[in-house]
Amino acid sequence: MLKLLRTSIVYRSSVMLLAIALCVGGIFAAITYFWESNTEQELAKNRMGTLLSTVENTVSIACYLSDSNLAKELGQGLLKNEDVAGIKIYSEKIVLTELHKEKKSNKNKSFVPNLTTNLLIQRPIYSPFNNKESVCQIELTPDIQFIRSQVNNKARFIALLLMLQALIMAGAVVVIVMYLITRPIKRISDRLHHLSADANTSLPLPPGNERDEIGQLVRDVNTLFSKLSHLLEDERDLRMQHQIGERKFRAIFDNSETGIFLLNPNGEVISSNPAFLRLFSMNHDASADTIKFSLIHNLNDYALRLQGMLENATHDEHVSSEDFMIEVGTPAQKKWINLVLSSVENNILQGLVNDITERKILEESATQLAMTDHLTNVANRLGLEKNIAKIQFEMHANMISSFYVLMIDLDGFKAVNDQFGHDIGDKVLMHFTHLLSKIVRKSDFIARTGGDEFVVILKEVDVIEKVQDIARKIIHEAAQTIQFGDSINIRIGASIGINLVDTPDFDMAKILQQADEAMYHAKKSGKNQYYVFQ
Repeated sequence: MLKLLRTSIVYRSSVMLLAIALCVGGIFAAITYFWESNTEQELAKNRMGTLLSTVENTVSIACYLSDSNLAKELGQGLLKNEDVAGIKIYSEKIVLTELHKEKKSNKNKSFVPNLTTNLLIQRPIYSPFNNKESVCQIELTPDIQFIRSQVNNKARFIALLLMLQALIMAGAVVVIVMYLITRPIKRISDRLHHLSADANTSLPLPPGNERDEIGQLVRDVNTLFSKLSHLLEDERDLRMQHQIGERKFRAIFDNSETGIFLLNPNGEVISSNPAFLRLFSMNHDASADTIKFSLIHNLNDYALRLQGMLENATHDEHVSSEDFMIEVGTPAQKKWINLVLSSVENNILQGLVNDITERKILEESATQLAMTDHLTNVANRLGLEKNIAKIQFEMHANMISSFYVLMIDLDGFKAVNDQFGHDIGDKVLMHFTHLLSKIVRKSDFIARTGGDEFVVILKEVDVIEKVQDIARKIIHEAAQTIQFGDSINIRIGASIGINLVDTPDFDMAKILQQADEAMYHAKKSGKNQYYVFQ
């Protein structure tokens, strides 16, 4: 029963209507009972007053004559009335008669047991010859049990009528609700329960409900079901496309040469593809912790740069890209990688890593080629400028305190080109470059800045005398005869200008100009000698 009340609108609504009908019927029955009880008491009182008026003359004669027998007969006649329970006729001197009915047990229970019992009727009796002379008193006691029985009978009857009326009305409402509302809804519910998920399926309109709210409900359900079916079809299509795209992405993810991985803002790797493991020289069966901290471990020397990339990608939602040189594997192998980080969702970052070692080697080769003299294989003017800029940075960082610039020009080289040709001249330049490489240290720098002009930079030389010794060795070696075969003997010389730089805030062009001035001073002084710029 409880299950039906929870699951069935028909039973639930019927029980609720019947309960309401019983409550309303009971309330009105109680109100009717109280009203009927008061009315019946008033009617009983009026009947006894009328009865007393009927025998009043006879009683006055009996009282006037003090005839107790007559009074008794009158009392017995009055007691025959069902409303009268007792009678008493008396005067100040004598009680003419006092009669009472036998009390009967009341088997019927009263709805309201406390009925008013103060219905005693007292009336003075006057002389038949003088209507102002009181001769006795008469008292009529009503039969409360009889009155109560009458009230209960009427109240029960009316209550039953009211309850029956309420139940009939409730039953009629239940039948109307069942056939007009709940039954069509039950049919719709049953059909919905067995309806297949097909775009062409719909609920039929219940007969008789085509134009009312239930019909509108069915039409709305059919419309909603049609839309839902189309949405399900679209969702299935999208799911299929998503699965196809996911398989494609999985194939790319697994077979790509680019390392693809997800990580959190702390730099811990959440997931990665095989290329990521290969780039960092990890086995496919590497432990979860090894993979998790692989990025942090391999970029430990670049912790600040990595932290900056993570913050930019997380908070600023910028795509960060940086190049790093790392050492991986056993034995350690140097490798250049390009790392790209971007935000994909809350607290999740996506990373791409590529091996750019070959590109970096090519870039370095191209840079080195751009800064190298193709004939002598030492630095050219661009290489010289890069080196001096690097030295200036080192001086600002207090890594070195000073350096010397040697500007060298070959004496007699133009005559060699004119007499023997440029091929021999090139060989002379390469020969002199070889001499310089043997004289200066490996940590020193050599550059060819022009046709027969060279620049040597000496770092970390404490005294000028050491520089002068190097200058004299260069001049001495350059003055030696150069032989090419049996017939070509060439003699050249070297003039050197020396300039000391001991402040980091120097001007590159100015220090080279000063060294050049010192070199020309040496030439003017007779060549094959050096001069220190003052």
